[in-house]
Amino acid sequence: MNDALLVMIDDVVVGRLWLDERKRFCFQYDKKWLEQSKIPLSLSLPLRSGSYLDDESHPFFANLLPEERIRAVITRNLGVSVNNDFGLLERIGGECAGAVSLFPESAGPQREPGRYRQLSPDELAAIIRELPQRPLLAGEKGIRLSLAGAQKKLPVFYDDEQFHLGYGPLPSNYIIKPAIDDLDGTVENEAFCMALANEVGLDVPRSFIYQHDETRVFVVKRYDRVSRGDETSRLHQEDFCQALGITPEFKYETEGGPSLTACFSLLRNSSIRSGRDVLSLLNWVIFNYLIGNSDAHGKNISLLLLPDGPMLAPFYDLLSTRIYAHFGLAEGLAMKIGGENDPGAVRKKHWELFAEEVGIKPRLVLTRVADLAQKIQIARLQLFKGAFAPYRCDALYRLMEFMGEQAEKTIRQLA
Repeated sequence: MNDALLVMIDDVVVGRLWLDERKRFCFQYDKKWLEQSKIPLSLSLPLRSGSYLDDESHPFFANLLPEERIRAVITRNLGVSVNNDFGLLERIGGECAGAVSLFPESAGPQREPGRYRQLSPDELAAIIRELPQRPLLAGEKGIRLSLAGAQKKLPVFYDDEQFHLGYGPLPSNYIIKPAIDDLDGTVENEAFCMALANEVGLDVPRSFIYQHDETRVFVVKRYDRVSRGDETSRLHQEDFCQALGITPEFKYETEGGPSLTACFSLLRNSSIRSGRDVLSLLNWVIFNYLIGNSDAHGKNISLLLLPDGPMLAPFYDLLSTRIYAHFGLAEGLAMKIGGENDPGAVRKKHWELFAEEVGIKPRLVLTRVADLAQKIQIARLQLFKGAFAPYRCDALYRLMEFMGEQAEKTIRQLA
């Protein structure tokens, strides 16, 4: 019989997660949390005294965990079955996305003092080289990190000068993302797309490229962390799959995952600044189309669940996937635009149908598409000639060419 897990937000117990006699997830809010807090663990798990059974509770917790090859390596290193979500949460659930952490109930809340270990550039490079064999440093004493997704990542604390590893309950505030295996220039690609997003008005966290000798990685500030003086605090958040109660293996619309209609409806019904957030999400949809990011699915958008209420989080994981078509990477859109899955087939009529589906005036959508296309045409050249001149590579040249053609074609088709 597995020990129940205490589910916590910061240092406060939210509830208990356990397995029933048939090994199914069960979650129940703590009585004190119900009395003192208005924040739910998830919009898919509204505050109530009764327990949530597997089909209701499992999606939220499964979406806290790594996926695909990363998951396979971690489970092998830890001696946990690859399909054992509960066992993984027990072993690596101490520092998840947002403010959620999980600890075995028998051990009680983990209140031991933590520490940061400063990493020399050589130490950091060595850890990054080891990530394929030790994702998230799983198994190292005092480290219990979990980040969703299929890409190698390392949560760190960065003080604008040095990188540190956090041990015990201390939070990270940045994420390091090495190059993706078998795809060239993904560090430069993501850094460029994030910088471009910032230039054309999307809300994105600070990011930069870090290099030491042969090690070059993408570094992005965690939007789910906030610093006040010397203190770094966690912000509660969840991705759209969690909010809609969809497990990670069904994150793509073609497999039953969120559609753009569902995402816009979620914002309208739950965000405390829904008007602003709907327009921000519209910009996100258009930007991903124009840069060729076909992998923009429901796990790549999140909500901050704050005391005042939910609001759209800054955007992340912006990367052009279509420049890797020659590597065999799927080109189909993760979420259809106006019923069209093929990005090369999207026309004015699809944008108009998309507008109707998500409840925005078609004229506004078409104006935004044309406006962002024109802004991208200008900003991409400025970035390429300026801040990214030291990082030019084949992938960036392909990206520049693709974005130029995509913007030009889109403006022409809308005329």
